[in-house]
Amino acid sequence: MIVVARRPVLIQDGRQVQRFAEIAGETRPTGSDRAGEAGYQCDRPQRNRGSARHMVATHTTQKHPNVMFMYWGRRGALTRFSLDLANEVVGKLNGVTISVSRDSSSFDEFARLGRHVFPVSTFTTNLGAVLNAWTIPRLCSDLRRRLIEDQTRAVVDLMPHVWSPIIAPVVRSTGARYVPIIHDADPHPGDRTTAVKRWLDHAIDHADMVLTLSGAVSGRLEALGRIPRNKIVTLFHPDLNYGTTPAIRKPPQKGAPARLLFMGRIMDYKGLPLFLDAVELLKENGTNVEVGVFGEGQLDASAARLKALNAEVVNRWLSDDEIGAVLTRFDIMVLSHVEASQSGVAAAAFGAGLPVVATPVGGLIEQVLDGRSGVLAIRADAISLSEAIEDLALNPLLYGSICANIAATREERSMARFAKVCIANVLRSAD
Repeated sequence: MIVVARRPVLIQDGRQVQRFAEIAGETRPTGSDRAGEAGYQCDRPQRNRGSARHMVATHTTQKHPNVMFMYWGRRGALTRFSLDLANEVVGKLNGVTISVSRDSSSFDEFARLGRHVFPVSTFTTNLGAVLNAWTIPRLCSDLRRRLIEDQTRAVVDLMPHVWSPIIAPVVRSTGARYVPIIHDADPHPGDRTTAVKRWLDHAIDHADMVLTLSGAVSGRLEALGRIPRNKIVTLFHPDLNYGTTPAIRKPPQKGAPARLLFMGRIMDYKGLPLFLDAVELLKENGTNVEVGVFGEGQLDASAARLKALNAEVVNRWLSDDEIGAVLTRFDIMVLSHVEASQSGVAAAAFGAGLPVVATPVGGLIEQVLDGRSGVLAIRADAISLSEAIEDLALNPLLYGSICANIAATREERSMARFAKVCIANVLRSAD
């Protein structure tokens, strides 16, 4: 094992986590890495976790889990998440079903799962949420009938839908548990859906248990007092598969530019200006880098800066195939967030074997393991971020060891393991 000492990372609350760049082989799993599989409670991660439980393990004596997963959104990372989950467990574990919208961009792929899918008709525009509300009573009746027929014990709402606060009581009326996954405790800075989130959070009022994907979100939910701490369970964000065949990445060749990728919806909290500040510092210092920015959203003043940097820019929504192709072309994913819960972009990067450089905010410090799956900047500022990028881009040994460890620990972040731990916790709730 090669261990390279690094500077300490300054986390938001002032605590320090010693940075290491290491690991050419597989790491020894902690208790948390086997929660739900070995049958005991685990503690990882400690940061920002409050007192919420983390992947509390359980065994069930039921032959069939009888769990329905639900995602009624139309597109985006949660569609990919839901499809990966469905392909992993639906039709393979008896009694596991999934409910999706017929308006989903991936509905044809879900439909291949046949009778294990409960399709619903929702809407295709924001206004449709209101205009199509007249269909909700029929939808509720159909859902209730299906849950009773399947003897469903729990419904896991993968991301609450605008109709979830209405649907949740219907789920509970059948005797099934309603368990939403809450991705964010607070609205993100610059997110224009704040009013919608307030409505979505009413689904929490009907929850028998709440799952999160990071200790940061769990701790914040507890601090807000919206949910009793004994009803919060922290899981983890599994890798996402965008059709790439993961291989151990090779570091940029000597003299070749390190290709830096910024990907995802362009919103204030994603920190595109901070990313560009860091890139400009790298260029000033003579570090050879190339930049790609992919995703929809307002570029505003960043547009001119990107042009000056000769960056590759695709400023629109990308299909899953396009995302997969982009992930294969870059050397480092950069998460320059100024605020975060956890990151689907990081999960996509790991799924493609791509190392991540990230700012030490929110759940990113849990998801991006410094020196193991990426490099954490010391602070969320341009100088620290540029140094972290440089550390990874200019150190082939570090780059190679991180990529090897991403491959070696893939199972720990797999959708199969996520599904197993999720179902175990939900059934503990239902028993």
